[in-house]
Amino acid sequence: MSKSVVSYVQQQAEVNIYFQERSSYWKDIYAASGVEAEIYRDRQAAALAWIDDLALAPGSRVLEIGCGAGFLSVALARRGLRVHAIDSTESMVELTRRQAEESGVCDLLSVDKGNVYALSFEEGSFDLVIALGVIPWLAEPVLAMREMVRVSKSGGHILLTADNRKRLNNTLDPWLNPLLVPIRRRVGTVLKQVGLRKRFPESMTATYHTRRFIDHSIVSIGLAKTRSMTLGFGPFTVMRRKIFSESRAIVLHHRLQRLADRNIPFIRTTGVHYLILARKTPVFRPPELSTGAALPVPDMFKNL
Repeated sequence: MSKSVVSYVQQQAEVNIYFQERSSYWKDIYAASGVEAEIYRDRQAAALAWIDDLALAPGSRVLEIGCGAGFLSVALARRGLRVHAIDSTESMVELTRRQAEESGVCDLLSVDKGNVYALSFEEGSFDLVIALGVIPWLAEPVLAMREMVRVSKSGGHILLTADNRKRLNNTLDPWLNPLLVPIRRRVGTVLKQVGLRKRFPESMTATYHTRRFIDHSIVSIGLAKTRSMTLGFGPFTVMRRKIFSESRAIVLHHRLQRLADRNIPFIRTTGVHYLILARKTPVFRPPELSTGAALPVPDMFKNL
């Protein structure tokens, strides 16, 4: 097995451990009071609004990848859509199952453990595929996006998010500025090599992507972008120390979001999350996807 394959297999295993241990966070965050919780609520609301605008027929098949605690899957099932929710960690799967039972939507919502790199569904199974907060935790995002395309119907839709590399809060905080990331990584690598720093699951961070990278990737795999936006401003820090109270940070987040929604230059492209809705173009069939089978992945990776 090549070093690159071993690398992303190992990273995905570590990501799974990280989310397994933090499942309670994703259950509680949507009811929390801080600006980060407000951004997650706004992200989910924006996703639901876009989905409502699609006017999918009742019973349309929807796949949510990375369902977390199940709030979005339940909301979609309540709209009469037939939802298949998957997550890479058992604790998240159990949380979603519990949400489905408590909400009385088990007849429209099925939940299972799944692997985004090798989805266990046939080609052209879904009218809509959703992956909110998934791309930032993948070592090979384009490989995963190809799987999303494979299981989407011709003319179907894919809604996903990336963590915006040019987010305003990281640009303003010298410690978080993307220009310093290569330096911090080299220092961290040296410290780990000499035994002065160990990597623990709780210290993992998401990967940021540029909007250009995401836009180019979706076109290369046969998708046509129909809507996009950046969303979320905050937390506001200097050297990782918060400079506003949570209530003031929430007010500032909403003010900046209104400017972004009005297409104000610079602000419109510097939100925390990049949301994108795309459509599978009927005429495009990449060679890897033409057989109707899942893309080949190493056996070791299928067990994650």
